[in-house]
Amino acid sequence: MKKLLSLSWLSISAVLLLLTGCGKSKSEPSSELQNPDTAAVVFGPSLAELFVAGGIDYRLAAVDRFTILPDSVQVQVAGDFLSPSLELIYSLGTTSIHVIGTNQSLVDLADRMGIPYYNYSFDTLDDVFEVCRELESRYPDAELDEFIFSVEHKLDSVAGSGLPRISIMPVIYFQEDGAITVAGRGTFFEDIITGIGCEHAAPETGTYPMVSVEGVMEMAPDIIIVFAPGADSEEILNRWEGYGLGTDNVTVLNGDHVLMPGSHLPELIVEISRCLE
Repeated sequence: MKKLLSLSWLSISAVLLLLTGCGKSKSEPSSELQNPDTAAVVFGPSLAELFVAGGIDYRLAAVDRFTILPDSVQVQVAGDFLSPSLELIYSLGTTSIHVIGTNQSLVDLADRMGIPYYNYSFDTLDDVFEVCRELESRYPDAELDEFIFSVEHKLDSVAGSGLPRISIMPVIYFQEDGAITVAGRGTFFEDIITGIGCEHAAPETGTYPMVSVEGVMEMAPDIIIVFAPGADSEEILNRWEGYGLGTDNVTVLNGDHVLMPGSHLPELIVEISRCLE
């Protein structure tokens, strides 16, 4: 992904399904809380991460190709959201299908197999917490309270740390014509920025709106954070200067997890807060 500036970033819809795995060892089923749903197929890296973080990764039979799990979690790869491997899913004796969003071919497959199909949203932090509660309700051996507490604690800690209360523009995509996509209203980025006590600099409407260079200048954010997994920070800053914008207030976060609202959220909150220092 080094060639971000040649538009090697994934499209926003695909980006929101990406996520690196967490570094937890594969969990073992509890004999007291055993549930017959032990061959789940999950599409959505953020969702798969929560299976691992909640200690129920032993229930996974397959994940999508964008999901990266710890080496200790050995599962099949069932294509991706747009092109799922239906034959593989069928052959695995899948007991449930879990998807971020809705895929009609997977809905139909679940119906033919007579298994449950669950869909989830990860747009906001509240959505993420609701997914955690759903998993805990569905699987009594899932434990995600600690993850929720960690996210809320990080937000509160940063908000009360005395860091400056400034405006932040979260940028997630560039286009060749100079259009810049920002994380707008109703996103987990907005929740993090406002949760740490800062102002979210973005258009008043739109979840992931595009703005022009002039639009960025008009909003005049105090800082701009570019979220670019795997990208070369110097290349991004050079591109930014090519737009005629200064880089003194631009920070690049290029970890693999920076666009994903999964188990790395506490880490992401800390990284964003360091941009204020």
